[in-house]
Amino acid sequence: MDRQPAAYLRRSYVDLNSPGDISLEAQRAAVERLAHRDGHNGNVREYSDWGISADVAKSAKRTAYTQLLADMEAGAVSAVYAFDVDRLYRDPRDLMRLQDAAQAHQVRIVTTAGELAIGDGDDPGAEAFAFIGSVFGRMELQKAKKRARAALEARRARGDVFGHPALGFRHVKADNGAIVAVKDESANLEPIRRAYLDAGTVLGATKLLNERGIPTPRGKRWALSMVQRTIARHWPELLPPKGASGKRIRAASVLSQLVKCHCGHVMTPNNARGQLYCSRAVTIGRDRHGAYNTTQAPILEWAKAEAAHLAVPGDVVTLAAETEQRRQALAEQRDRIGLAVVDGLLSRDAAKAKGEAIDAELAELEVREQAFDIPREIPWDAPAAALNAVLRALWSHIQLDDQMQPTEAVWRVPEWRV
Repeated sequence: MDRQPAAYLRRSYVDLNSPGDISLEAQRAAVERLAHRDGHNGNVREYSDWGISADVAKSAKRTAYTQLLADMEAGAVSAVYAFDVDRLYRDPRDLMRLQDAAQAHQVRIVTTAGELAIGDGDDPGAEAFAFIGSVFGRMELQKAKKRARAALEARRARGDVFGHPALGFRHVKADNGAIVAVKDESANLEPIRRAYLDAGTVLGATKLLNERGIPTPRGKRWALSMVQRTIARHWPELLPPKGASGKRIRAASVLSQLVKCHCGHVMTPNNARGQLYCSRAVTIGRDRHGAYNTTQAPILEWAKAEAAHLAVPGDVVTLAAETEQRRQALAEQRDRIGLAVVDGLLSRDAAKAKGEAIDAELAELEVREQAFDIPREIPWDAPAAALNAVLRALWSHIQLDDQMQPTEAVWRVPEWRV
């Protein structure tokens, strides 16, 4: 088997707060010079665990180091080059594993400080020094971890926020020295809000942002999770409410319970696809039913044009007062009917008929009263659930023909259409 020299690269953790740590590029260049000095030009295989601690407790994460040892034991490595011994081991147990693997096939281990004694007895002093170094290396690692834990606990107790600032926020130092997040007023988040209002869902907003060529602050494509978190932080009122389980209730559609299929069945919105479909088609068969789905956007545009005919009476307050007066009068009339039945002045059948007439008029008054909340200009930018409530106060339903085109909007208060 041909043996090949190997370069092992790993960031040092001698001092976690030290700005002078050797970069990957500088370390690679130094290791390449070591290999070049021994006559190896371009045939060095690289093993890299960059950014992973040499702590024994994290050995499972050092996959490249494990592979290096396996290749050494298999006789595939002739020499190992590293920037320093602390890149290879920080514990006597790691040193012994490395020496055993090197002894099996006489693998040289070279660092910028010189060649490592691999335990063949040629230099007992150097071997002893290596073990002493591994003990002190482990001690220094434990001290560094202790300092890091203490610094972390101090920052937590002070109330520091960690990580990069969220979109639309920046980190500043408070009076007590804590690092806190505050809203960045200079951040332009309006494209995100507009995309969500246009799409009605987080998934749809993510697609719209990417289709419109609006980049993230780092110039990349938008991810659903990033859009979700941004909306939740800045405009939580736009998102659907959470249920008892803590999960968000499925978002309402602008056209929810508002559009009727040509078969007379109320259509179900599919917000993720921006469609409406008739579930009755599944029951009776699509061939028998005919067209059963359509897109929401054209119907919403048609609804906007139809809503332009809205003519709310000027004195809505007076109309509301008259409605309340009529409701009270009907309630008194119902009481008188009851007394007339008790006194034998009215039969039960006649009383039932009069009561049904009163119920019908009360229902009409309720519909009219709901329409009092309709503004003179429809808030088309409102969240889907709020806008749906306004449209349903306008119309009992929007009727589609057999080609899935809107043909009629049945007004709840017909005289308000001009």
